[in-house]
Amino acid sequence: MPEGLEIKEGPYGRGVYATRAFAAGEAVEHCPTLELPGDEVVGQLGDYVFGSNENEDDVILLLGYGMLYNHSSEANCEYVQEAPRVIMFQTLRAVEPGEELFIDYGEEWWSTRNRKPD
Repeated sequence: MPEGLEIKEGPYGRGVYATRAFAAGEAVEHCPTLELPGDEVVGQLGDYVFGSNENEDDVILLLGYGMLYNHSSEANCEYVQEAPRVIMFQTLRAVEPGEELFIDYGEEWWSTRNRKPD
């Protein structure tokens, strides 16, 4: 379990919450990843994978809490590829204990699902 984080039920289902304060720009989690052929990912799991930078037909499955960060257009976190098989989540601003950590899923996530952000 990553230190300083917990999973709780919230208004958008399960989400990642801070259990301590994080400074702006601080790493909150380093998630190992698995790269899978996109056509092997079916059903609801497709909402929880990321596109691969290596092969457009593949997807990235994040381990750790990586699949549980919810969307906000006013995200307080972002994710970056830290190493070939590691995605790092870091804060965009200071985060207080008890606050949910959000990322911005990006326009493509919504358009490929014919949905609009809530």
